[in-house]
Formats: sequence, C-alpha cells, structure tokens
Amino acid sequence: MRINPIIRSPREATTKLRENQVSFSLQRNNGVWKYESNQLGSNYPIEDMKSVNFEYPNSEKSAFGDRLFFGIYDGHSGWNTSKLLSEKLIPRVIKHLDKAIEGYGEYSNLISNKQELTKKAIEKAFVEVDDDILIYSTNRLLNISPKPDEGLNYIDENLLSAFAGSCAILAYIDTTDKGLYIACTGDSRAVLGVKDDDEKGGKKWKAVALSEDQTGRSEKEVKRLNKEHPGEEGNIIINGRIFGGLEPTRSFGDSKYKWNMKMQEAVFTKFFKIRRGLPGGSRNKTPPYLTARPEVTYHKLTENDKFLVIASDGLWDELSNEEVIELVGKLLEGKREMINEEKNNFSEDELKYENNMQEKVFTFVDENASTHLIRNALGGAKQDLLCALLSLPSPISRRFRDDITVTVVFFGPDYQTNIKDKSN
Repeated sequence: MRINPIIRSPREATTKLRENQVSFSLQRNNGVWKYESNQLGSNYPIEDMKSVNFEYPNSEKSAFGDRLFFGIYDGHSGWNTSKLLSEKLIPRVIKHLDKAIEGYGEYSNLISNKQELTKKAIEKAFVEVDDDILIYSTNRLLNISPKPDEGLNYIDENLLSAFAGSCAILAYIDTTDKGLYIACTGDSRAVLGVKDDDEKGGKKWKAVALSEDQTGRSEKEVKRLNKEHPGEEGNIIINGRIFGGLEPTRSFGDSKYKWNMKMQEAVFTKFFKIRRGLPGGSRNKTPPYLTARPEVTYHKLTENDKFLVIASDGLWDELSNEEVIELVGKLLEGKREMINEEKNNFSEDELKYENNMQEKVFTFVDENASTHLIRNALGGAKQDLLCALLSLPSPISRRFRDDITVTVVFFGPDYQTNIKDKSN
C-alpha cells in the first residue's frame, strides 16, 4: 500500500490537484488557440497516459495545414500498454496519414472521399500497433532462447504490454479543412462543447458526444460480439463484462482475451513454466474476443464549436456529458469563486455516504479547465469530501475514484478576449 500524505486543507488539495496541469497556447492562427490538460492518479503507479503531437507543414506555400493530435490512454492491469501507446500510437497514425497523402498527391484535398481515406488510415494504424504488441513482438521473443541466468528479466516491455491492456481516445484536427476526427477504442470519451441557440433567442451550452462507450453494456457491442462468435451468445458478456472480467469490449493488449490456447501455452510455458490454469481456460474457444479496431467519427468544425473535452472514464464515471460541457462553458464565460480555506475532517464511512448519496455542488476556483473538471468530479465545493478523496492511499482509493486524465482543446480565437471586448 502506498501511503499518501493527508490532505488537511483546501489549500493543500489545490496544490495536489494542480501538480500535473498543463496549459499551452498555440498562436498559429489555425483555429485552435489553446489546450489544457491534467491527470490525477488513483492507482500507483498511475495507469493513465497521454500524449500530444503537432505536425506543421514544411512550407507556408504547402497545400496542407497544421495537423494536431491529442491522445489519452486508459490502462488497466498495469501501465505498460498505455505507456507504449503514448509513445507509438500517434507516430504510427502520422505514418499512415502520410501514406494516404502520398497516394493522392498534393490534390488530396480535392478527393471526394478524403474523410473515408483518413478514417481508414487511423483505423489501420490502431490495428497495426496492437498487432505489434500481440503478434510480432511475441513471436520474436518465442524464437529467441534466453540465457539460463536471465529468468524473468528476459521478458521485455512488449510482452508486458501484451499482458496488460489499455483503451485509447485520439483526437486528430486537420486544420486544412477544419476536420475533427475522433478515434475511440474502449470507454474513454470525447464530447464537443457547442454554443447553441436556446428557445428564448439567447445562447446555451450543448454537449455533442463524438464517441460511444464500447463496453459490455452497449447493445451495439454485444450484438457485434455475438455475430463474431456464433454459438457463444450469453457466454461472452457476463454482468456487462467480457467473461465477467473486463468492462471495455475493445482495447489494446489484453492478450488473455485475444491469444488462442496454443499461443497462451507457448508463452506461459516458456517464460513462466506454467502449463495449467492458463488465462481464458475452457471459455477461450474462438479468440480474439477483443479488438483494438477503433470507431472513427468525423465532424467539420463550425464557429459554434468552442471546445473539445477528451477524458478517461474516471471523469465520466463522476460527471455527465452535459455537466462537463456546462462546467467548462461557464468557466470560459468568466465565472470565478474564491477558495474557502477552512480545514476539514472526514472519516471513510462518511466519505462513502457523501460520495454516493449527496447532491453535487460545483465550484469555479481553477483557471485550468482540466483541473476544474477533476476538482468538480471529486466533490467540487465540498472541500471535506475533496480532501478525503485525495488523502486515500492506493489501492484503497480505487474503491472511490479511478485515475482521471483530461484534455480540453479550445477552438476559434481567444474566447476570453472576445467576452471582454463585448463587455466593453
């Protein structure tokens, strides 16, 4: 068990919440003016990872604009897979997008199916990275004999990435035509914040989901699995989970749900000297039961689209799409409060009651939108609840909160400046 320092005051809670926050202004006049990101661990070490990559054209005369990538990788059963994805997934996507561009030359923006071409390139990259994890790297290891004294040290990072698993959510913005692509594998989520007309002729914030959670509770995913595994209907999804264990129905890694028994036996016999009780057991009839193939959606950005929130499920477990968009929207409009510096004491029994029974009370004390969302997911204005949740050690903390990673991307000109101009 990792012992966390007790958070005894709102000031200490704020310090903890802001440890990993990032705010970056692009200043490229490309339709994206800023992004903000933060993450808070519950597992130790944290299993969530994130990455950002900006691709700028080589020349001002280029027919292509900036390409912006934002990824979040929600790991499980360890951090190995999510870490690998944070290093390799976006570069692989860029590689396949470049191949698509080269295939159609500088006139690719005139091709009527550019969106489908882009979707296929992203999809191919996701599947290829998972194949690297599960097939190519593992086969290479199986064909090399370890030295007698190497033992488990012989197991490299790729094999550990096959044993662990991770979801992935990727936002790709093609500034050439204001195209926003969301690729989702698993149950992380992307939601767009739109400033829409209301019934009274004014404006309101609207949440537009750009991804669907892929879990055992999704009728669409259950139908897909039943179609892919005829004769096993009712045996794959148990209590909303794959074989009663894993909640996401799409992921990277997670070899025990993807390798057939021959591969399971080869790996575990060679590296662990295990021949009985292999993962999957008698239920492992027609693997793979999971896929890394993403659902890729396209949205053309308009002037009403103000920001995008992508986050791991640790945020969405606590806040709805509408709550998230309203919280960021009001923050953009300038709503602020002062932090109440009172000290608080809270027991674990009281924490459980508070967390499950009482109404949410939101607060607006953070400038950083991602920190703002994490704070409000963990108690908001209820300082005692927030301090208690941040004080719980891992792994006990997982009973109350998951790892949370949030990235908020802001579109258009500086929104705060526009508000100030209008107020004058």
